[in-house]
Amino acid sequence: MVCCGRRFGKTRLAVLLALDEALRGGSVMWIAPSFDKAMIGWRLFEELSVPLSGLLTLRRGERRIATASGGWISINSADSEGGLRGEGLSLVVVDEAAYIKDLKKIWETELRPALTDRMGKAIFISTPAGFNYFYELFRMEDNDPNWQSWQLPSSANPFLDKLELESARQHLPALVYRQEYEAEFVQLEGALFRREFFELVEDSPALVKVARYWDLAASTKTLADYSAGVKVGIDKDGFVYVMDCVRGRWEWPALIRIIGSTARADESVCTQYVEAVGTQRGMLDLLHAEPTLAGIAFRGVTLHKDKVTRANAFLARAEQGRVRLLRGAWNNSWLDEICAFPAAEHDDQVDATVGAFNALQGNYAGLADFYRRELEKKNGRYQN
Repeated sequence: MVCCGRRFGKTRLAVLLALDEALRGGSVMWIAPSFDKAMIGWRLFEELSVPLSGLLTLRRGERRIATASGGWISINSADSEGGLRGEGLSLVVVDEAAYIKDLKKIWETELRPALTDRMGKAIFISTPAGFNYFYELFRMEDNDPNWQSWQLPSSANPFLDKLELESARQHLPALVYRQEYEAEFVQLEGALFRREFFELVEDSPALVKVARYWDLAASTKTLADYSAGVKVGIDKDGFVYVMDCVRGRWEWPALIRIIGSTARADESVCTQYVEAVGTQRGMLDLLHAEPTLAGIAFRGVTLHKDKVTRANAFLARAEQGRVRLLRGAWNNSWLDEICAFPAAEHDDQVDATVGAFNALQGNYAGLADFYRRELEKKNGRYQN
C-alpha cells in the first residue's frame, strides 16, 4: 500500500515496478478508475519503454505490452462489470485505488483470486480520499504480515518546488491540503465551515467585482427545495463580502417577480449568474424568454465538479478570515446552513454563495461567451 501526496511520483514508481516484473516473465495487470486515468498510466509506459525497445513490444490498440521473456502488461479500467476477470497474474497494480468505485468487490472477487496460483503480489497506489476501503487496506499491515504500507507527503519528492508547495498550503483549505499534499486520511465532508470564520460588518468598501448567483429549485411548484440568490463582492485586497441572500419556495410567477426585482435593485454593476444543470437548464431558457425580464443579462453556468470540491476555494478564503457578511435578516439562516454543509438537509444558499464566489474568480468566462452568442442569435437581448 503506497499512500502519497499529489505529484509525489507514485505512478512512475509503479510503472517501473510493473516493467521489471514483466521483463522477468511475469504477468501484470494495471488497473485505474476509468479509461482516461488508465491512459495516463499507458502514456507513462510508452515513455519509460523507449530505452527498452529491443526487449518489449507495445500493442497500442490493445493497450498491452509483451516482453521478449514471455511476460506481459495489460492496461485496464475498473469501470466495466466483470471486465477484470481472466488468466492468472503475478502482479496487480491498482492506480488511484482510493477513487475506484466498488474497490472492495473488485479486489475480493476479481483480482485477489487471479493471484492465487502464481502466489502473485498486489500494489495499491493512491492519494487518500477519506476513510474508505483504500484506508481499510492501508491498515491491513496492523494485523497481517503479508501487507506493508508506506505513507509519504508530496514534499518528499525533491523535484517539487518548495515555494509552490507553500503557496498551495496557504491557498487551500487546511483539510484539503492535508489530504492532497500530506497524504493524510481526513474526512473532508461535514462541518467544513465554522461561524468564527465570518465577520459581520455594517458596510462594504469599494468593490472591484460583484456577482449574484441563482440556484433555482428543480421544480416551479412549491416543493421541499428552495430557490436562492446570493450576492457576493470582492475588494482590491481580495476580501470577500457576502452582501445579500434571497431565499424561498416560490411558484414560477412569484419567482419571476423576485428575480426581476432583485436583479434590478442590484443594478448593472452586478452580473447575474444562473445554475444551468439538468432541469435548471430549461429554467434558464424560460428566464431568457420572459418579457418582464427584458434587459437583464443572465449568464448560465454548467457545473462539472461535486459540491465539496466546488466549495474548496471559498472555504480556503473563509479559513483565512477574509470573508465578511453584511449584517442582515438573512445572516442566521445562511450561517446555520453553511456551518452544517455538506451534511445539511438543504444547501441552496451554499451553492449560490460558492457559485457567486467562483464567478468572481473568472471560472465561468468561457461559458458566458457561449451564452452571449446563443442569445444574440435568438433575440439580441443579451447585454453585458
